[in-house]
Amino acid sequence: MSDPKPPRIFYTELNSVHVSVYAELEGEYDWADGWRITGNVYGPHCSLSDTLPARIKLKDRGNGQSLLSAAIVPDPCPWSAALPAIYRVSTEILNDDQTLGIDEQLLGFKTLAVKHSHFVLTDLNGFTKRWVLRAAAGSVSLALSDQGEECRELRLSRVVTNPTRDECQQATEQGLWLVAVLDLPETEIQPKLDELSQWPCVALCILSSQTDSSLSITAPNNLLLAAYDVSPESLPDWAQLIAADVSNVESFNNRYRNSHIPVLAHHITDYNNDRKARETCAQLQALLAPEGDYAGYIVSQSYLFQS
Repeated sequence: MSDPKPPRIFYTELNSVHVSVYAELEGEYDWADGWRITGNVYGPHCSLSDTLPARIKLKDRGNGQSLLSAAIVPDPCPWSAALPAIYRVSTEILNDDQTLGIDEQLLGFKTLAVKHSHFVLTDLNGFTKRWVLRAAAGSVSLALSDQGEECRELRLSRVVTNPTRDECQQATEQGLWLVAVLDLPETEIQPKLDELSQWPCVALCILSSQTDSSLSITAPNNLLLAAYDVSPESLPDWAQLIAADVSNVESFNNRYRNSHIPVLAHHITDYNNDRKARETCAQLQALLAPEGDYAGYIVSQSYLFQS
């Protein structure tokens, strides 16, 4: 038997009172054969605020289809760019009390969701409000060169093609929303979605219109998927949003203003810094606003998909 991989960390039943955090190990590691997952959830930690972290023990859930431990975390602090609260989940995999694996993973509780044709965010007190995405293509390192201060001030998110684990970790720790453009072979899309789903900073993923509509894609929990440049009538089953180019304002509004799902307006333009990019997002919104009220506005200096 090979050494076990790190367990999958996920959460359910997030609300202002508590959240259930799980560590799961699938495969040949049977509870009846003495396999266990122990550990704890420690947090919140936040780079922008003082916190009073607590340590909650992961408890074994007994025999089941997979090896599972869980912790109920009280008063969870949701992740946002303004308050990037994270928790550290430490796990130890045991077999008959022998340690065969030790791991630590970051976890954040993301409340970003869609309601009707808009994004919504839920705060610490359980209040939900509308959130408008404004994002510009560029590097994560540049956006975080000042620890993300300017992007937070501008309320600007970053568009990144195939973001790496390091980029997601940095954005999670320092408070930067990411829009992930997945420009990948179709066989690599699902694994990348599963990888990105653990990072609360990933607001959504955009998939190409060339993606096979019959491809079996499963949206992981808490990860929104947008189909690129499709009409609302031909939306793939996996898509919760549409991202589309604005080449002509009238044509765009005619096509998308009555969409029953959120639409992200994308425009190719020039900008040399994030402040200029944010101004361009506002200009794009102003052009479309007389007839269309969209979920978000994205600018880039080239096409989102190169392949």
